Amino acid sequence: MILPIIFLSIESWIIWVGASVLLIAGYFSVAYWIYRRLMVTFNQPPVDLVDHTDPFYRDSYQWFQETPWTDVTITSYDSLKLHGYYIPSFNKKSNDLAIVVHGYQSKGTDMIIIGQMYSKMGFQVLLLDLRAHGKSEGDFTTFGQYEKYDLKRWINFAVRTYGSDLNILIHGVSMGAATTMMVTGLDIPNNVKFLVLDSGFTHVQKTFTNARKSKGLKLFYPGLDFIVYSKHKFIFEQVRPIKYMRKNTIPFLIVQGTADKAVPPEMAKRLYTVSPANNKEILLIKDSKHALGFQDDFQLCESTVRKCIKNIFDIRKTYSINNE
Repeated sequence: MILPIIFLSIESWIIWVGASVLLIAGYFSVAYWIYRRLMVTFNQPPVDLVDHTDPFYRDSYQWFQETPWTDVTITSYDSLKLHGYYIPSFNKKSNDLAIVVHGYQSKGTDMIIIGQMYSKMGFQVLLLDLRAHGKSEGDFTTFGQYEKYDLKRWINFAVRTYGSDLNILIHGVSMGAATTMMVTGLDIPNNVKFLVLDSGFTHVQKTFTNARKSKGLKLFYPGLDFIVYSKHKFIFEQVRPIKYMRKNTIPFLIVQGTADKAVPPEMAKRLYTVSPANNKEILLIKDSKHALGFQDDFQLCESTVRKCIKNIFDIRKTYSINNE
């Protein structure tokens, strides 16, 4: 009677091990699929977040076609060619520059209407294509973790190219806002004088869960972190803009929609509260969804930006983009 029991135990053990291996393999297969969708194939096929034929964007796109902008490129710390669009100021004496940073799945030309807003105030403008977006090289995005180093390079490039006395405003949207917040923790020139943070998240993992309306995604965070660390040497826990805002003293304005599900207003309020900056403002756009505050109430957003920066930058024109 002993031998059958032993054989049965071994058979059960083999089944248990086999089932465990299959379960682990299945878990990491799903985690790898999520990783690919989030970080690698997120723009395949290409996503057009802005329709330039839409009445809201049409005039600014026409303006861009008639503006003497130039392509500019820099090289990232990991040897990627990063692309941007430089728009000179109508005021040849201007030493103000607005660096505009788009969000996830977007590109520099999606931010033309924001670029025009700053251009009409007299700024020089630099519209960036983040890595793996637009015309910039790259096979993956990191939601701000590597992009913050890219942004630092853009800041240094701007100071070297357009003047050491440059006064810089950085305007970031969503992932671009996260990148903007995170670059403040690096050794950047004190030329950066103001930040406009549109729909920036406190930390990326909560944004993933909120955007996909699935708390089950949390189950795969350990697997995702394992894959991301093995490939890119960081984990998602490190992508926490709020950590950088706790030490940020650069003046800023937060723009946040009250109907934003991916980045709820509570995130904006936390980011506002934790920063020790003396000059800070928060603008809540009623019933506005993620990153649509400027589209839903452009005049309010523009006038608030202008009010916040008028004592920092040499604003030559102050009228609304809608008032030609």
